Amino acid sequence: MTAINIDKKTAAWVIKNGASVTLDPIYPFNQTKERGPVDVMLTFETPENSEKYDVTEDKGIYYYIHRKLYIKKELRLRISGFGPFQHLSCSGVSRFKKKSQIVSL
Repeated sequence: MTAINIDKKTAAWVIKNGASVTLDPIYPFNQTKERGPVDVMLTFETPENSEKYDVTEDKGIYYYIHRKLYIKKELRLRISGFGPFQHLSCSGVSRFKKKSQIVSL
């Protein structure tokens, strides 16, 4: 289970915008082969194909986290900006895939 850190102001803002957050991976340098650094796209929609996502519910908000995203210790969500320019941002996502190390005996 992913630890999610969200403050009260951000939680209220997300609930006002639909009470669900979807985190999808974006590969800005190589979108066709899905290689290189990973960025995150946040939306307030429920995904059409929820089989590709891990679903977590906390404080009345449903989080759909794509299985290709690797969360470090915790996922932190905050709102940034002011007035009509407010947007949701996240931190705690690993930007690079770590290859598993092979241990020889």
